[in-house]
Amino acid sequence: MKKTGVLSAVLLSVSLLVSSAAGAGPGTLKNYSADMETTTSKGSFTSKIYYKDTKMRMENNNRGQSSVNILRPDKKVMWMLMKDSKSYMEMQLDKSQQDIQSKLQDPNIKTEKEFVANEVVDKHPTKKYHVTTIIDGKKEKAGHVWEASDLNNFPVKYQSEDGKITTVWKNIKSGGVTDDVFEVPAGYKKMDMPQIPGFGGGPKKQKQ
Repeated sequence: MKKTGVLSAVLLSVSLLVSSAAGAGPGTLKNYSADMETTTSKGSFTSKIYYKDTKMRMENNNRGQSSVNILRPDKKVMWMLMKDSKSYMEMQLDKSQQDIQSKLQDPNIKTEKEFVANEVVDKHPTKKYHVTTIIDGKKEKAGHVWEASDLNNFPVKYQSEDGKITTVWKNIKSGGVTDDVFEVPAGYKKMDMPQIPGFGGGPKKQKQ
């Protein structure tokens, strides 16, 4: 996958994960793996997600091109792995992406949920909510979340307010995710990260 495609996938993945976490209740899973099917205005792609505590690994497949993104809020970084070249790029996370769990516990960040309907999503009985995230008294984002009652209120579907992004979580397995899946494999070489808004990185300047 081209660098621009990889970066777009990473940014979209982070956005989806933060949005789903914002709508999740206190009983959601803390250690799980699942398949994600995401549809956007630019097309559809599938991902495999591994989650433990606040660490996340996403294996994306977009039009036959694959990428692996590892989010490590504890280290304040995100890694993008390129299997073909056995290399990776590292992005510094800004405060808005560092720790989703702490973000949700921030007293200045509130999530309002309004029940909409009982629906079935991928054979799971769910409750559909309209969710609004309010930061410092200002509405930041809104959308719909479907929480599965048979999965301890895990959000099995998310849709943005404008309907342009929809994600469905399938084949959800609780537990069994180990710490090693959130590490850069041995032998991978680090590459410079181009500068993009909201993240650190960028080519390092040579010393004179």
